[in-house]
Amino acid sequence: MEALNKAYGARGVSFYNVLSREPHPGFYGFDQPDSLEERKEYVRLADAELQMEIPWIIDVMDNTMQKTYGRMPNSEFIIAADGTLLESREWADPDLLKKFLESNVGPSGISDEEWEELGKQDFTMMAVGNNDEVPATEVPRSVLHDLEVIRRDRVGGIPFSFKAGTLPPKVTAEGQSRLYLTITPDKSKRVTFDKEEQIVVELSDVKGINPIKTTLKAGKRRRGEDVYPHTLGILWTLKDGATQMAFNATVTALVKVGEDGSRKFTANYFVTSDVPEPRVIADEISPDKLPQNSLLVLLKASATGEEDVPMSIETKVDPQNKKIYLILKVESATGHKWNNLSAPPQVTLNPVSGLVLEKNILNATKHSGDGDEEDRILVVGYSSEAETREFAFEATPEAWICNNDLGWCRIFAETYRITGRF
Repeated sequence: MEALNKAYGARGVSFYNVLSREPHPGFYGFDQPDSLEERKEYVRLADAELQMEIPWIIDVMDNTMQKTYGRMPNSEFIIAADGTLLESREWADPDLLKKFLESNVGPSGISDEEWEELGKQDFTMMAVGNNDEVPATEVPRSVLHDLEVIRRDRVGGIPFSFKAGTLPPKVTAEGQSRLYLTITPDKSKRVTFDKEEQIVVELSDVKGINPIKTTLKAGKRRRGEDVYPHTLGILWTLKDGATQMAFNATVTALVKVGEDGSRKFTANYFVTSDVPEPRVIADEISPDKLPQNSLLVLLKASATGEEDVPMSIETKVDPQNKKIYLILKVESATGHKWNNLSAPPQVTLNPVSGLVLEKNILNATKHSGDGDEEDRILVVGYSSEAETREFAFEATPEAWICNNDLGWCRIFAETYRITGRF
C-alpha cells in the first residue's frame, strides 16, 4: 500500500489506515481499548513499528465507521470524493487495488517485476532463530498463574517492567510446564529497545523447579522501532515434593529513552510463588476421551438461521453418565479451517425444556498452528427435570474460520435447536 500511496498521492488519491474495534483482543498483549486515548496509543505503536507515511483515521468508540462500511478486520474500501462507494472488499487485496487505480486514475509507474518483488517482502516483525521469544499469539495469558516479582536492587530509573507467569506442572506429555517472562518498555518515557542487541534474562539460585536452560534471549525487531513487550518462554519440570518455586532473574537490555542515545540497563528481580495446582481451563476433550458410540445417543440438531456457515454441529448424549457431547466440525472439503490464531471456538447454550445444564457457556482450547481441520469436542453435564421424557435446548457455536485458498478469515455463528428423549 505504501508504494501505491507514493505513486498516486500526488494525483489526488488519498490513502488512510482505519483503526476501529480490535478484531483479536489479547493479541500481542493489546486488550480492547475502552477510550480514544488508548486507540491513539495503539496508532502511535503501529506507526513506530510499520514506519508508514499513510495517515490514520480512528473510529469513534461506538465504531460508527466499522458498522457503516463492514465488520471484517482487514477490509478495503474505495470511496469517491462525493462519498460514493466505488468498490469494497472484505479482505484487502493490493493487486486488485492496483488494477483499479491503473484503470481509473492512470499508470502507477510500478513495473510488474517491481510489484512482484514488493509482494515477496517479509513483513515478519520478529527475527527468528537463536532466541526464546514466544509469539504473543501463543502466550496463554488467560490461564497463566502470576508469580510474585520483587526488585532486588536499588537502581532507579529502570525504563522497563518485568512480569512472570507459569502454567501448572505437568501440562505436556513429557511432564513439563512452561514459564513466561515478559519485559515491557515504559511507554510514558517513550522507551524503545535497541535492535542491535538482544534482551537477555539470566536465571540463578533456582529452587523447586528444573528449567531446561538458565540464559534466555529475546528476538530482535526486524523493522521500525521496538516499542513492544517481549515474552520469553522456558520449559521446566517440578522437583520431587516441591510446593514452592523461586529464582532470581537478571534482565539486561540496551534501551533508548526519548531522544537520548542508547544505554544498557540491568535490573535484578526475585520471583517466587506456590506451585500452582493443575486446573481445567476449557470444556474440550480429545477424541480418545469420547465414550464408545454404543453408549451414546445421537440427537437431532436443526439450524435456525439462513446463513450458509462452513461449520456444523453433531450432538450426542450419554444418558448413563448424564453428559452431552457437542462435536463442532469445519467444512475442510471446501478449504475451510479453524483459525487458531484467534479466540478458540465457544458455544452458548440455552435450555428450552426438560433439562438443567451444568453451565451455559462452553470453551474450546487454543490449539497451536495456523489453522486445523480437527473436530472440536465439548462436553457439559446435565440433570433432567422431574416427570419429563423429552427435552430441547439451543446451542450457538461461535468460531473464527479461515479459507486460505480465498484469502480470508472471519467469525461465524449459528444457532441450532437440539431435541431428544430420555
